[in-house]
Amino acid sequence: MAESFRTLIPHILTILPCLLLFLALVSDVHASPLAPDLAAHHWKRVTPVVVTSDVGDNSSVINPITNQPIPQGAATDGGGTDLSIPAIIWLAYVFVTGVPLALAGFRLYRVTTGLGIGVGLTLCVWAAFVNTVGADGISDLVLTVISMGGFLVGFICGLLDFGRTPGILVVGLLGGLSVGVRVVLLRPGLLVPNYLVNWIVLVPFMLVGVAFVLLKQRPGIMSCCAAIGTFLIGLGVDLLLEKQSGWSFALRFLFDRNNSHFLAIVHKGYNPTIMTQIILGASIGAIPIFAFAQYKVFKGPFKRQSADSDSETASLAGEQEPGTSMTELLKPPPRMSRMQLLKSRFSVA
Repeated sequence: MAESFRTLIPHILTILPCLLLFLALVSDVHASPLAPDLAAHHWKRVTPVVVTSDVGDNSSVINPITNQPIPQGAATDGGGTDLSIPAIIWLAYVFVTGVPLALAGFRLYRVTTGLGIGVGLTLCVWAAFVNTVGADGISDLVLTVISMGGFLVGFICGLLDFGRTPGILVVGLLGGLSVGVRVVLLRPGLLVPNYLVNWIVLVPFMLVGVAFVLLKQRPGIMSCCAAIGTFLIGLGVDLLLEKQSGWSFALRFLFDRNNSHFLAIVHKGYNPTIMTQIILGASIGAIPIFAFAQYKVFKGPFKRQSADSDSETASLAGEQEPGTSMTELLKPPPRMSRMQLLKSRFSVA
């Protein structure tokens, strides 16, 4: 136990300054990326009331505090419709990021940490915008491009040296979150009727994921990469089969609580099809399969040695004759006399 705690100390010291910096700046951060004025950061969530006309052909959403109607938007949340351009971009995104993580996440090292931070930042950017846009919203293509921009920034950060430890932590966090989200989405109306309790249920999954990659790095990273990869692949398969009404809507129902989308998402309710539930369950069952496959195939540590130095050493060792030391091999060749030089140039082979 003491040895495990000592291994956690460097990671704790890495997280602590980031947490202190976050707490120092959080009071000046606006809740909305699209805040029109300084008063927007006092935004407070209320539970709207849906009023339906006597005829039943018209519904409006009322703010119970002000008794004023809340304008409602389409709530497509950047996913597009059917196989539109935004939908195709998201399809390419989930497969391009999910397949490498599921098949070889442990072997890719810097690419894995880049994908981890990139996917995490994509989720944060997307959730921030869909929860704060107004009824008019922004086009699906613009929101998709902004989300992909967030992924690119996160991916580049994960490729660099300073992104290694944060990348591993994010992989653990997303690995646990991806499992918890699927468990919550398996049941119609979410796992627990109370919306907030579902997010409380997700917390232990995320903590277990982070602890797993810190305490048991090799199996932890393999399992979390498999979890993230199967989540993204399953989402892509469901997008092809169910379009925006399956897993895609489930994520919007879980993450989007924008009052301007209340009628289209919350009031509509979440009732997954049998196919979506099968894909959710199958993707969870595939996690140990992909994790075990990586465990059997990739034997080395997560951090690889420099390939350049290894290749140079191997080439020198390959050219070395038996019984010759490395010091003798690296010595410069002896100088030749003028007579020896002339003989070497004009001698007949």
